[in-house]
Amino acid sequence: MVKIVGIVGSLRAGSYSQQALKVAAKKVADLGAEVEIVDLRSLHLPFCDGGDDYSAYPDVEKLSQMVKAADGLILATPEYHGSVSGVLKMLLI
Repeated sequence: MVKIVGIVGSLRAGSYSQQALKVAAKKVADLGAEVEIVDLRSLHLPFCDGGDDYSAYPDVEKLSQMVKAADGLILATPEYHGSVSGVLKMLLI
């Protein structure tokens, strides 16, 4: 079975990006994929400081493993000044 991970680049409860991701996830699930939505608000993630030691943040490894195990990603984010949200930028770095 195809596994898809959805990530929202907004921390606001009930954001439009969150709502859009839920619609997309339902469509993909209806096509037979397994879909898991990641709520970044529930994870303890660090600010990126250029280092590579995140051992104090076990959710970094948890999220990394979820993404590596996925066949695809759905990223939903608000648009700010022609770019994605800072939350999503920090996650992707």
